[in-house]
Amino acid sequence: MKKTIYLALLSITSATGMFAQMSIGGNSGGGSAPMAALNSGDINALTTVKSVNIVYTYNDLGVGAFRKEEDYLNKKCEELKKKDASACDKFRKDWVEGRKTKFEPKFEELFTKYGEKTAFMTGVNNSTNNEITLEVHTLFIEPGFNIGIAKKPAYIDIEFTFKDKTGKALCIFYIKNAVGAQMMGFDYDVTSRLVESYAKSAKMLTGVIKKERKKAKIKIEG
Repeated sequence: MKKTIYLALLSITSATGMFAQMSIGGNSGGGSAPMAALNSGDINALTTVKSVNIVYTYNDLGVGAFRKEEDYLNKKCEELKKKDASACDKFRKDWVEGRKTKFEPKFEELFTKYGEKTAFMTGVNNSTNNEITLEVHTLFIEPGFNIGIAKKPAYIDIEFTFKDKTGKALCIFYIKNAVGAQMMGFDYDVTSRLVESYAKSAKMLTGVIKKERKKAKIKIEG
């Protein structure tokens, strides 16, 4: 049921993103405000958790106007090859490597920074030392663009699942429209835009967890 609902939202978001790309300086975030919510589970399950393992998944990823990531990459390569025959390989390499070298470290940095401020928890990429694992599943990426005279910020939709050692899901959060854009406007390449989206998603996640803890009247000792 969750998958069906999300695919319906993704269809609307993709259509909006396509229209925005056809227009000069389209609306940021697909035209809707960023959203963070506890989708399922009980926040009390994380009461004593102070540190988590963090893993990342990108399966079933939609990009821009495309339901499948590979379709987006193929289209992008067609455009790049018209200018430089070798540009496609570089773009594909940067697209994948950006996850390990830019996006994931930035998410961990901001998750820990803001998690510590709210007496919540810290996270370690690809660790197995902790009892709880946070799975960061990127569902959708809007790459955005910046051509100087016009720009559209990037944004991402992510599902965050906290799991115990048996793989049981304890809490699932959805983050939608985590917009990424550099303050000075020098985000001309897609990696520099998306790294800010992952930073934003970390802040949104720690913020909604803090909110849910407050609603449940959970007091965390420092």
